[in-house]
Amino acid sequence: MTNYWIFKVKDEAGGLYGRKGREIFDHRTQEGFWGIRAVNENGKPESNVNLLEKGDYTAFYLVHRDGNKFLGTAKIDSSFTRLSEEQAKEIVHKDFIDLDEGVRLTEVDRWVKPLPVENMCGKVSFVRSTGKFGFFFQGSIKKMKNIGDYQAIIREYKLIN
Repeated sequence: MTNYWIFKVKDEAGGLYGRKGREIFDHRTQEGFWGIRAVNENGKPESNVNLLEKGDYTAFYLVHRDGNKFLGTAKIDSSFTRLSEEQAKEIVHKDFIDLDEGVRLTEVDRWVKPLPVENMCGKVSFVRSTGKFGFFFQGSIKKMKNIGDYQAIIREYKLIN
């Protein structure tokens, strides 16, 4: 059964290589590999990571102080995996704080004009008509309830472009 996901993107704060979320999204999708930690910053297992499978689809969601937006979509081309040392040499770039575990991507669609999450109010199960949605986006990956939510994101994007 195909699942539909949201991968969250945010700015890297501090450290040697602070990067904007959009720059991270562009870099990682060009590499065709989306790094995901099996264990989050609090030392707890990342929920849903073992449910990611080849053939699933994801939308990318940017969390930003200037407004939260969807940046694009992709098809997941592997289950959750750790790269071999040889594979990591090609994909992991320390200046982007890339991870050596995650999923491979294919059919990446990077949207030139991002879709503001406010456009989705009342159109998907996770953004109510009241505009409250922050709780849903806790964690780095979220499973959508159904294909209708994924299709609504794509449909709404096409309406603004």
